[in-house]
Amino acid sequence: MVASASSTCSCNDRRTQFTSDAVNWDVLSSLACKLLKADSSHWGDQVAGGYNLVRFLHLHDSQNTTLVARVPLRSESSMDAEHDTMISKRIESEVATMEYVESHTNIPVPHVYHHSAHAKGEVGSPYILMSKVEGVPLVSVWDDMEDEKRRIILRQVVDILLELWSQRFDKPGPLFKRAGGGEGKDAWCIEPVLISPHDMDLRHGILPASYSNAAHYWLAYSNAKIDDLCNSNFGYQDKIYRYSQAWFTRSLIPSLFDPSLDIHGFPLTPGDFHSQNIMITDVDNSPRITAIIDWEFSSADFVTSFGQYPFFIVDHPFWPKDHPLRERNVRDQETFNELILAAERIRTPVGGPQLSRLISNSYGIYLFQQVMVTDQVMSYTAYPLLFAHVFGDYDNFTGEYCGALMDHGILKKDEERFDKERNAWLEARGILGDDEVGHDLKIGDFKDLVSKHLDRFKDGGNVREWLASVN
Repeated sequence: MVASASSTCSCNDRRTQFTSDAVNWDVLSSLACKLLKADSSHWGDQVAGGYNLVRFLHLHDSQNTTLVARVPLRSESSMDAEHDTMISKRIESEVATMEYVESHTNIPVPHVYHHSAHAKGEVGSPYILMSKVEGVPLVSVWDDMEDEKRRIILRQVVDILLELWSQRFDKPGPLFKRAGGGEGKDAWCIEPVLISPHDMDLRHGILPASYSNAAHYWLAYSNAKIDDLCNSNFGYQDKIYRYSQAWFTRSLIPSLFDPSLDIHGFPLTPGDFHSQNIMITDVDNSPRITAIIDWEFSSADFVTSFGQYPFFIVDHPFWPKDHPLRERNVRDQETFNELILAAERIRTPVGGPQLSRLISNSYGIYLFQQVMVTDQVMSYTAYPLLFAHVFGDYDNFTGEYCGALMDHGILKKDEERFDKERNAWLEARGILGDDEVGHDLKIGDFKDLVSKHLDRFKDGGNVREWLASVN
């Protein structure tokens, strides 16, 4: 019952190779054969994504069963206790979510045959062993679909979202399956842990489970982000502009997030409800969704985070104004609005706001979250769109607004503070050199550095003046 460990992957990613070498594929294939009572098997294609390595295992049984083995990508530098714990929690939560959806809804998902959340063991890595679903990813055919076929798919998407919308939990956060449900049954619960690498930069206890509504959560998240901004990249020339953008974004929270929306509980929200994770079949006739795959980073979430259009009918912030798919997305969103409103009228509501109304008014919240949680390049791209959504698209009004805040308004003292930091950084760099005074110093690191060489800075200079202002 030993499978061939040959691979067809041409990926040059070092993490892929390191991960593949760390896994004992023969042990994993033997386990699969034992579980499904197959005499033997062989490994097929291998593909790598952003977080996982996937291999297809072909069993030599009467049904010619194909399984999917998925293991998290790792690197030598990432193998520390904190990273391992996050991966373990991530897999535990993903499996629990898939099993919950399979047992509590009519949404088709891959069936999990076996999994391990830990690297220790004969396999040598955490893994999920699951069924391979029929069909092709929606992303491969969506752009060429006729409007009527897209309508058929969107009707099914609406049904899936409404099912998830009805699954409510008492607090936001990742889902886990634990013993103790009574009569020997397991129970699903929310646990306050980090499972997403996007959360690693904010180590201020900013966990959704700690907050009863989205407004309070995003206020805490914004404050933590502003605090990180102030304490990092000491002396950065344009820090005041980044600060003013973060300040403006935070100021929108009361108008974007209504605390009362979350009093009816938190719906189960897929981590990446995009077209590459929606499998469909019968594309040429009446397309049918066969499964939603990749439930990684899913969680019970705030109502406003759930209540947004599926990503594949939303304009990407990087798109130019004349992008050819913008017009199509407008049509698809209109179709989606029509379908979800009709579907809600015949379903028993869970209570609280209607999902159709939330989604049709979700653009500002979508842009806000893009600014808050995406990388710096994406954030800078989404910010002007958010600003224009609030004020209208006026030439140079963004610069004039920020300039007014900094030069004459509420951020004037902050601008003066950052100017002092900049001047102190320039003086220190001129005296201590480029190697000692880098561009990525935290405020505490800079303070320790110049204090160590204080005798080299003259009285009345920028460094001593700055030190006096923070001591």
